[in-house]
Amino acid sequence: MHTSRLLTKKNNFRCDSLPAKKKVSHSKLMKQHLKVLRSLQYKSGLFSASAHNGHTGYDKSWLRDNFYECLPFMIIGDYETSRKTYRSLLSIFLKHEDKIDQAITAKPKHTHQYIHARYNPHTFNEYWEEWGNKQHDAIGEVLFGIGWLEGKCNIKILENEDDKRIVKKLVDYLGAIMYWHDPDNGVWEEEEELHASSIGACVAGLTAIKKYTDIRVPQKYIKSGKSALRHLLPRESKKKFVDLALLSLSHFFP
Repeated sequence: MHTSRLLTKKNNFRCDSLPAKKKVSHSKLMKQHLKVLRSLQYKSGLFSASAHNGHTGYDKSWLRDNFYECLPFMIIGDYETSRKTYRSLLSIFLKHEDKIDQAITAKPKHTHQYIHARYNPHTFNEYWEEWGNKQHDAIGEVLFGIGWLEGKCNIKILENEDDKRIVKKLVDYLGAIMYWHDPDNGVWEEEEELHASSIGACVAGLTAIKKYTDIRVPQKYIKSGKSALRHLLPRESKKKFVDLALLSLSHFFP
């Protein structure tokens, strides 16, 4: 998740030292935020992590970012914006179906064999630079979004058998890699650990697909994830007791 991390040292920052600012109405603030988000969406439907003309390298599309960038539009009822994004996400997975098949057949041994985190928003190609590409939460989030849109919002995302086939393979992929005890890079794309935020996203995604679509989800995949969560929570990981990544679970388990 590409959120600015503000680190402050004791006595170096005082809230009362900030200049007074005019109050902004909630509706105006919402419009401003939505305007920014809409500026990040490419014609393909995918969102970038930052401005398209920036030089930070974040003009790429992350699976996780697209989930979070769609949430505000789902909340306000702009389902067409979200539908367009999820249709493009399905196209990404279909384009890389052979890779997903390989991971299902034999559990990946190397990071590059996992589903990648970043894609070209025009061609849907992977970016091959070394990155924390093991981001299991992103797959869970996409599955959750599809299930939620189909079941709660009555928006058709799975339009044909190809769509259903690739979503079933995403389910099988999570089962094949045994996400419940396969360390990943997590929300912050850092060192590999078992992350409660990642496991929780996968549990939520598999549950949503099972509940709101006719795609078969083995109960073992959900049960194993819940068991792993019981052992981890309230920690985010073995090394992290308190971590903002855990707030992401509020989207799935309010």
